[in-house]
Amino acid sequence: MKRNHLSRRSVISLTGNERTSFLNGLITNDVQALSQNGTAWAAMLNAQGRIQTLFFLWKTEEALLLDLPETETDSLLKTLRRFRLRADVHMERMDATILTGAPETPRPDGALIHAADPRHPALGWRAIIPGSPANDEAVQQREADALLARRLQTGIPGDEDIVPGQTLVLEANMDHLHGVSWTKGCYLGQEVTARTHYRGLIKKRLLPVRSTDGQPLPDEGTVTLDGQEVGELRSHAGQHGLALLHRRAWNTSGLQLDDHPITLDWPDWLPRDTEQTQEKDS
Repeated sequence: MKRNHLSRRSVISLTGNERTSFLNGLITNDVQALSQNGTAWAAMLNAQGRIQTLFFLWKTEEALLLDLPETETDSLLKTLRRFRLRADVHMERMDATILTGAPETPRPDGALIHAADPRHPALGWRAIIPGSPANDEAVQQREADALLARRLQTGIPGDEDIVPGQTLVLEANMDHLHGVSWTKGCYLGQEVTARTHYRGLIKKRLLPVRSTDGQPLPDEGTVTLDGQEVGELRSHAGQHGLALLHRRAWNTSGLQLDDHPITLDWPDWLPRDTEQTQEKDS
């Protein structure tokens, strides 16, 4: 079962007088529009417009903070340093921990910064606290499982749902989950992303699916429609999951995940009329 272990995330700190303009020219979201003590969801793309790293961007008075998977930290630091050149920007790992909670739960005391999850209100809040996690492994696992359940039931993609170097911004639904700015100007991979958006070229999206036979979804599998492959399973738990689905599967029934009947639960935050218009115009 794929999970997002919050204990396996890290924080990169960017300081220096040019940190905002530097980062704004590289990532999908608008750093200059980020409010003090606010957070945004964003991505670093490659030149072909594919997602390399997903992360949360935070703004404090002294720094910009990137909350990202531990496994992607070295790679992102290497990329940022490659583009730094002579810019007045300094970047380093921080000794910090990411915590999350449901909307109704209290936010932690002593947090360096906290805010509502920028993707969707149902996901609750995120916080950065100084130092190593105080909770034991069992508590951390429960927190990770709870966030995963909220994501799957809301249909929100996470880091484990993308394939670095392959997934497009629109495939990860960043256009409808406040993860990309269409007005900020150029950034790495912007041309492909804008062309895909304005021409309605998207053919696949990560969408929530659910088992309809009462059985949990398998650990992995291929989604088919009338015997033809139309998608593949990504993160999942119990009867709920996310799958990268071709738009042939967006408005139909009879989907199968290997031998399991499944249904697509279209998320309330993704407009159906936009997707149907794109399909007719293509």
